[in-house]
This record gives sequence, structure tokens and C-alpha cells, in this order.
Amino acid sequence: MWAAVTSAWSSKVRASCSSSRPASVSRAVAGQTAGEKIRQVFTLPMESVGMGMATYAGQNDGAGRYDRIRQGLRAGLTIQWTYCAAAWVVLFFGKGPFTALVLGAGETQAAAYSVQYLSIISVLFCLHGALMVFRNTLQGMGYSLHAVLSGVGELAGRAVGSALAVASLGFAGICLANPIAWGLALGYCVVMVRHYLRRWEAARAAAQPSN
Repeated sequence: MWAAVTSAWSSKVRASCSSSRPASVSRAVAGQTAGEKIRQVFTLPMESVGMGMATYAGQNDGAGRYDRIRQGLRAGLTIQWTYCAAAWVVLFFGKGPFTALVLGAGETQAAAYSVQYLSIISVLFCLHGALMVFRNTLQGMGYSLHAVLSGVGELAGRAVGSALAVASLGFAGICLANPIAWGLALGYCVVMVRHYLRRWEAARAAAQPSN
């Protein structure tokens, strides 16, 4: 999915630029690609926590312990956001050297784009971390369709980022495409998780004998 979106926005950027500046566009694409590779390395642990949440939610859903799912959500968010803060600190000081490892020392202009990409997206890692917690909780509770539907929000978010890049923000719009996607998908997953947990609470209250 990401490859298709990347192809779409890079084509739009090229179309919006003058034909006399193809090298500038190529450097922007190279910088974004390098930054995205580094980003994927740093967000991989968040996805691992998410997979753990899927197993945890599935076990407690089967046992009818939805109160423990709530506890797991809080613990998962704490772990994710603590990691996000640590990752931001590492990237704040290390985004330049990491970019040089990917691009090489001579690609100064492409490296500047990569550094800008990492500077913006690392601040918003918290959205990705929370998304991994809530989406995988839905998956573990057996609501796989909602987890899949949240991907529609991600696709829409990347389309918005592409539109912003072409319309006004330029490369900053590309940097915001992933965070916008994460935010839209996260909003949907939070609503659905809260809905199902509240439904369980209502069912439990109705099952309790009245005095």
C-alpha cells in the first residue's frame, strides 16, 4: 500500500514542478525514501508491542476479562509512549548520522530532505504507537474487519498529505502524510474499542442481580 501511495504522490510532485528542476524532485524523493527506511527501523518495536496486545486481548476476550483488556490498553500505551520519547531523543541527535549511513556522505541535499522528514515524523511517533495498541486490540478481540477498515483511514490520510504537498506545504506535506494516516486510523480504532468495551460493561451490569 505504501509503495502505491509513494508512487502517487511522487508523480504529483513531479507534475507540479517545472521540467527544468527534475534533479530537485529526485533529491526530495531520495531523501524521503531514506527517511522512511530509518523510520521503519524505529517503529518496528511499536509493531511488536502491538502484536503482543493482540495476543493479550484475545486471551482475555476468551476469558471474559474485559477489565483486564482496559488495564492492558493503559499498560500498552505507557510502553509505547515511553519508547516514542526515547526514539525521539535518539533521532534528535542521530538523524544526521543515520541518514549518512543510508545515503552516503556526498548526498547533502537529499540528506537535508531526509533530516527534515525524520524531524517532523519522529515528533508524531506517539500516534503510530497508540494505533498499534488499539488496532491490535480490536484484532485480538475478534473484530478483524474493523482493523482492516482502519486501513481505509490510513489511505485517506496519505491522500490528504499528497494533496497538501501539491497544494501548499510542499515537502512538509509529504512528511505529514504518515502521521495524518496514523491519526485517522487511530481515531476509528479508539471509537470502536471504546464501543465494544462499553457494550461489555452494559451487558455485565444487566446480568447482575438487582437487590
